[in-house]
Amino acid sequence: MNALCLKDIKFGYEDNEEIFSGFSLEISEGDFLAIIGPNGSGKTTLLKLAAGLLKPLSGMIEVFGQNLLSLRPKERGKLIGYMPQESHFLYNFQVKEIVLMGRYPYQKRWEKEKREDISIAEMAMKMTNTYQFREKGIEELSSGERQRVVLARVLAQKPRILLLDEVTSHLDIGQTMEILRILLDLNRREKITFLLAVHDINIALLVAQRILVLHKGKIVICDTPEKAISPELLKEIYGYKPTLGIHPELKIPWVFFNL
Repeated sequence: MNALCLKDIKFGYEDNEEIFSGFSLEISEGDFLAIIGPNGSGKTTLLKLAAGLLKPLSGMIEVFGQNLLSLRPKERGKLIGYMPQESHFLYNFQVKEIVLMGRYPYQKRWEKEKREDISIAEMAMKMTNTYQFREKGIEELSSGERQRVVLARVLAQKPRILLLDEVTSHLDIGQTMEILRILLDLNRREKITFLLAVHDINIALLVAQRILVLHKGKIVICDTPEKAISPELLKEIYGYKPTLGIHPELKIPWVFFNL
């Protein structure tokens, strides 16, 4: 079954030219798709459309065979989790309060969180190494720590699809590897479908089953890492030609940059 299907999508922001026109993409359940491309290629817009945060001018978006825009917010929240590049908070909420917000799709109006909600939120905090911050206010944390709290909130939703926009952008190398291991484990163990927009091509090569290369709202290629990445293609879309080799331990394609 396709987890997500975009059919003949047309979209553009007001007073701007179209970003997508006749755009179609199918993502199978359990896929781990990395999306790369230069700034302005449409990566963030694609994720927002897939999350139902933007409405296409025409075309259809289906999630597990259902019209995405016909689903109520809580129904959508049980299927799709979305993590933006940056998150802003109006108040200095405690970390545990923010993560518990991820349980919103499972709660009735004005209902107090149940023991199950608290247990799932605590598990999400432990997975993202934020449990030690649970009593702290979000404004007391560094940008990298906040990023992990937001990821914990998304994981607490228990979605079947996770849309992540530059999830590692504020993390150091140790935190990045820790988060990538969590994502890969969820993908392999629970068959969660991932769409990960990322600037770092090597991160895409490290985790993705398929890589989607976007350029000016068009799909340049969507295939396995071995077939999707080449020095010539990177030169075409980024204006820079790196050296492509093999990772010495993992034996996967690896991009080496030269000045």
